[in-house]
Amino acid sequence: MKNNNKVAIQFGGFYESIHMHNVDSLIDIYNSDNEYPEYNFDNVNFKKTYLNYINSYCSHLSDYIKSEYTADINFKNLELNSPKYYNYSTDKILANISEKQIKELNSLMIKDVLFLEFLKERTKSYDGYHSFYTYETALNNKDNILIMYVLEYICDKFNENFYFGDLEFQIELKKVA
Repeated sequence: MKNNNKVAIQFGGFYESIHMHNVDSLIDIYNSDNEYPEYNFDNVNFKKTYLNYINSYCSHLSDYIKSEYTADINFKNLELNSPKYYNYSTDKILANISEKQIKELNSLMIKDVLFLEFLKERTKSYDGYHSFYTYETALNNKDNILIMYVLEYICDKFNENFYFGDLEFQIELKKVA
């Protein structure tokens, strides 16, 4: 069995984002002509709907990574991690990726000049903020942190270029007793 590591995918979260808009839009489409009255916001099981959404998102993200970076990444055991309060952080996807795939993607990205510029900015301290990792420690993969920055960078690029109308996911309803 391959050694898998749990990683956090900073995809932008659902709160006040394109992702929440996509879910809301699909609910509105079902509900627009009253043909499916059960598809209303009070009757949606958002936890299961979001899980469907992130599965589709990660499938497309995996395809994007393969086409743009020639790395074959398989996201497994997806979970949505949501903060109790959204004032300090947002939702992130937790997934397992094999150690081999992480090393392959990291080694590709440390040769990418645009990624290295991103990493310098993300690890820079400034007034009111002290970065926990310096550029050098992140680049040297202290605490296996490099993949977090790599996935954040890739998700930013993916979100900028992806047509979210291509996401296919199911709206799940609450069970009615």
